[in-house]
Amino acid sequence: MTVLPGWLASYAALDDEALVALANRGLARRGAKEAARLELSDADATRVLLTYTGTPGAVVTLLAGGARQASCSCPAAQVCVHVVAACVWARQATARRVEPTPRPVEPTTSPVETTTRPVELVETNPVGPADVLTELLALVPAKVNRSAGIAAVRKVAVAATTEGATSIEARPGTLRVSWPGSPAIVAVAGGGFGGMLVAGRHSEVAERAWRLEALVRVFAANGRAWTWPRQADAADVVDPGQYDALQQAIDAIDSLVRGGLSRLGADGPARLAATAQRARLEALPLLGTLLTQAAGRAAGVAARSDDVSERDLLQVLARAWTLATALRNAEPPLPTHLVGAGRASGEQVEVGLLVPLAVRWWLGVSGSRGLSVALWDSTHSRLETVTTGRAAGADPSFERSWTTPLLWGVSASTLAGGPFTLEGAERRDDGSLSPTSRTRVHLHARFSEAPLDLGDLARAVTQAGAGARALGFLPPPAHVRVVLPRRVLGLGRPELDEVNQELVWPITDQAGVRHLTRVDATGSEQDVIGWLLTDGVPINALVLDQGNRPLGLYVTQHGTQRLVSPTLTPTERSVRRGWLDRLPKPERPRAHVLVEVAPEGAIAHACAAVLDVCEALASTGRPALSVRQRHTLTVRARQASDLGLLSLAEAVDELLAEPLTPAAAVKTTLLAERVRLPCPAA
Repeated sequence: MTVLPGWLASYAALDDEALVALANRGLARRGAKEAARLELSDADATRVLLTYTGTPGAVVTLLAGGARQASCSCPAAQVCVHVVAACVWARQATARRVEPTPRPVEPTTSPVETTTRPVELVETNPVGPADVLTELLALVPAKVNRSAGIAAVRKVAVAATTEGATSIEARPGTLRVSWPGSPAIVAVAGGGFGGMLVAGRHSEVAERAWRLEALVRVFAANGRAWTWPRQADAADVVDPGQYDALQQAIDAIDSLVRGGLSRLGADGPARLAATAQRARLEALPLLGTLLTQAAGRAAGVAARSDDVSERDLLQVLARAWTLATALRNAEPPLPTHLVGAGRASGEQVEVGLLVPLAVRWWLGVSGSRGLSVALWDSTHSRLETVTTGRAAGADPSFERSWTTPLLWGVSASTLAGGPFTLEGAERRDDGSLSPTSRTRVHLHARFSEAPLDLGDLARAVTQAGAGARALGFLPPPAHVRVVLPRRVLGLGRPELDEVNQELVWPITDQAGVRHLTRVDATGSEQDVIGWLLTDGVPINALVLDQGNRPLGLYVTQHGTQRLVSPTLTPTERSVRRGWLDRLPKPERPRAHVLVEVAPEGAIAHACAAVLDVCEALASTGRPALSVRQRHTLTVRARQASDLGLLSLAEAVDELLAEPLTPAAAVKTTLLAERVRLPCPAA
């Protein structure tokens, strides 16, 4: 008879939330299913061996140190599904405390001799929340500090470890600790400091620091002071791992710009992706996000995609380079607003009542397709966006449809039907909402039941997008605006831009401002527009993006309010391509290119010229300025100085100096971009 060791009882505390912190939600679900495929091989006072009978096979070793000390023979570098399954097996075994029933043997053509190893399961006492808290409070700070290491101790000691509300949630056998900006940290009964689980992927130092800070906060919440070693006050330098990650990011960007963005190969995006991963592991989430965005754009440039330009890539590289440089030169502790707040996998966020603004189906040049939705959070007065998509050739069932569920388990028509709330909403690193299937939609009153006050909506969206734009390192969020056409002659005569094959549709709003909306003359948008115009459907409001393209149309049809998507809403009748000719004469388009451009301000003009030069330098990797480029920069430096843009003038002067460096190009790019942002769009 095999006797299971007493320390296995600690695994009884591993509830589903603890397993998510150990691995992730996906592995936790798979592990629960695969636990039935584990068989006990051997057990003694120090270890328990379990054999995975699936394909391929594996051997899992459970140790007294807890789940973080478990190991598996499979090649996975991180916590694998076999380890999670073993934790579930141990949890179930200690919970049953009875001899397991042998698995039935499938009948075969020849008799097979089978044996069942008898197992005696240890008696365990239920572990309560108080026991976990008592266990943590009994830890000796000096011993924990030695276990955490001086790097983690310095990281936690220098920071304001008790700032922000600390949430301590006690469950049978576990204690969950969290605070603003932290991942979920779960203390398991019997695990001590080493057995604490931290959600997400982190470097070794960062993980120890998270566990240490959680323990310090538990002490503080119970009126206990933490004792720090004398060396903790000597944190006068950036953590070595973080410094290396910052330098790696700077070197990678310098190398790409020096080599020329137009000549990028497959190694460029891969290098940026690896650098982004290193930044995240070293607890630099904001830098990791920027580098991930840069890697995606670099892949597009390397593939010669028409959707991504060298300027797009240069702009995000400039943000990443400037952020890495600022962090490298900052006095410790590193500023929180520059480091950013990392998000654990599956972390939920709070959103309010969401009003649909636009639902758009898009197609990429590469063949990718997807759905993007713009929402107005009326509770928090902010714009929210969410995008889901598929790569070319992937998931043939994901098709353009108005009624098929495409996002959060509901269709585009449902999302466009009226306000709704989200249960279990999650946010991506770029700030947009996640399209995860774990999110559930709860519908409120439909537009047909409670029409929306479009005037209030337009004012709220306008106010949210007005004033100084955020000058952080992340790009500004995609902005939309709600335009209410003037009741009389608000919808102008469409014009045909023969060069770009677009319909240019002038809209005059209630304030008398003219907006030139553009619609693809050969796409589905013009079918929807043609249906609305030829049927005389009242258009009460248009939702426009920054390129003045209509993303959503609020109309009154059959006496009820409705949100129409130009790219998805089916027309109620077929619209022939000659619908333009059937419009009343004053509304027929004229076949010429409409030229109506708002004058560009002096600041925007100067910044645009500087950005053109920076793009040319970064794209080609030229080590010197041409005569024309030098003249342009000299004139713009003088103009910037006259306009009081001293930082931009100084950056341009640095670009003019010899020798030309990639750092000067990316620095000038960021400054010109940021100076140009507050200027009115042309």
